[in-house]
Amino acid sequence: MLLRSRIVLLAAVMAPVVAGAVAAPGWLLLREREARIGELTVARQAAIVEAETQRAARPLVDAARRIADDAALAAALARQDATAARARLAVLDGGGSRIEVIGRGGRVLLARPDDRGMEGMIDIAAVLREYAPGTGGSGIEPVAGNGGLRLVAFARGAGTDVVAVAMDAAPLLEAIGATLGGRALAADFAGRHLLPADPAAWDGIAPAIVSGATMPVDFRDGGRRREIVPTLLIGSNGVPVARLLVVQDASAAARRHDLVVLVAVLVLAGCILLAGIVLFRMLRAALEPLGDLAGVLHAIAGGDRLANATVDGRAEEIGRIARALEVLRSSGIALDRLETRERLARRRHLALIGGALARLVGVLETSERDAATAVLRRLEEGSGGLADAFQTMVEGVLNRHARLSELLAERTRDLELVRQALDQRLLLDRVVQELEVARRLQLDSLPSAFPVSPCFAIHAAMWPAKEVGGDFYDVLVLADGRVALMVGDASGKGVAAAIFVAMTRSLLRAAVSRGASPAEALAQANDMLAADNPTLMFATAFIALLDPASGLLRYANGGHNPPWLAGAAAQRALGGGDGIALGVVEGFAFDDREALLSPGDRLLLFTDGVTEADREDGSLFGDERLSATLASAADAPPEALVAHVAGAVADFAEGRPQADDITLLCLAYAGAGVAQAAE
Repeated sequence: MLLRSRIVLLAAVMAPVVAGAVAAPGWLLLREREARIGELTVARQAAIVEAETQRAARPLVDAARRIADDAALAAALARQDATAARARLAVLDGGGSRIEVIGRGGRVLLARPDDRGMEGMIDIAAVLREYAPGTGGSGIEPVAGNGGLRLVAFARGAGTDVVAVAMDAAPLLEAIGATLGGRALAADFAGRHLLPADPAAWDGIAPAIVSGATMPVDFRDGGRRREIVPTLLIGSNGVPVARLLVVQDASAAARRHDLVVLVAVLVLAGCILLAGIVLFRMLRAALEPLGDLAGVLHAIAGGDRLANATVDGRAEEIGRIARALEVLRSSGIALDRLETRERLARRRHLALIGGALARLVGVLETSERDAATAVLRRLEEGSGGLADAFQTMVEGVLNRHARLSELLAERTRDLELVRQALDQRLLLDRVVQELEVARRLQLDSLPSAFPVSPCFAIHAAMWPAKEVGGDFYDVLVLADGRVALMVGDASGKGVAAAIFVAMTRSLLRAAVSRGASPAEALAQANDMLAADNPTLMFATAFIALLDPASGLLRYANGGHNPPWLAGAAAQRALGGGDGIALGVVEGFAFDDREALLSPGDRLLLFTDGVTEADREDGSLFGDERLSATLASAADAPPEALVAHVAGAVADFAEGRPQADDITLLCLAYAGAGVAQAAE
């Protein structure tokens, strides 16, 4: 097939492709424009529906608020005086087709017209949940039974009663349809006709309605094009209850659209036809001289250096090809002359290169030198090529370079390992320094100086298992003279536990400072920690408030070890009031418990690092050993008692590393009489 035929065939094949490439973006832009127009139409209709609904509901909302705020009506309802309430409601009539006073549970307390047996027009639970007393709102609600719609305005009174005033929504929706230049229909989400209820009004329209459609829907009605624009009707509880469908005549817009598409197709077809005609004429004028030039090129390729073509001095590609063929013919003649000279020069060059390669052989190793010498010998005898000699020399040089590269790579890897080790050592040193700073900050944040009073003495200490601990204690003297004692333990150990327990301590301290009881403080801290706890950590805590004047100890426990109370007779654990750990679940109610301290009593608060201390045989320190330890030093001052218990735990562990944080807080109660005697 000739080149001209192939080009024409290619142009014929590419014409539809080009047409499609031009038409596809235009079609996509047109579809995008139609979708955008549909979105704007829906948004405009939704805005008009909302504005008209709010305007129509405004007097009903005012009437509902006036009725809800009427003291006389509220008094009559409180007395359950139905006659007085109906008389007062008649005076306050808001002008709607129906008025209801709805109580909690959705029961109609009072209605005008009077049919209290019916359910309320609105969702009373949603109103009580979303609206404060003295406020109200409005919405479209379906009418039970007859399938119609009504506009309902409501207002919440001072109590839990809600006043709802309604009117028929059909005139409002029909007016909106007229404003938008169409006819308004309404249907619920099950496809039931709400407005108008007459099935004849839906003839020819219902098949074109797509259930759940949110964009305009086009359909044909006889010889005309119509468009249905949907809008959601929102109920009084803020949830869509039905769809408003405005049917408009779109015949004129459809004709304009079809005309634009037809004109675009005709313009595109005309452009393609014109381009094809111009291309065919240009190809015919350009390709005819190529036959003569092809014959000349074939003759030159066959060795005829004198072949020539007669082509006029054209300036385009054909003329340049003719001139190039002439240059090619002249170059062929010159090439024959050069080949003879090149053969003579090559012999001289081989002799020169052979001498240089012979000198290079002297620097090679013994095995490489023998192979290179054999190649040079064949080159001198004429039985070997120059490429073989160069290949042998190159292989020798490359082998030596490869050995040097491997040695350099090994040394580089050693240096990289040393550098990485130094970087890891520096990083470890920084981490150790930062953990030491965190340890000092945590220990410094805990109280080291304790309140001094003739009625009591306090001492506490903490021994972290790691650089930073997950325990805390706190002692706080409140404004009313009471003393707050707190001990807590977070899940886990290390930095994460320290941060979580610091948050817990801050929340508890803030709650107690504001006057909260121990149970209230635990509940407030628990709700705050559980509300935002993506790591699912938790903390146990024990809080106690001591009244020094009476010895009354009020306490609450949030999943913590109960403290021990050591008296003159025996030791016992303060049970009761056990709650869950903080940060597990919101809304847990903790209990306050009370105990009366006697002069000479010792109260020891501790974390599970004391009772769960272990040794090599797997046994634990336990509550019994703790009780015995307290009994052996029951009369000791708090500081000595804390040191005594800590020493007993250390002796029990027999040098085993500490597995958990240990925290001890001791209160020695002397009684109010000691303070009075001192005065």
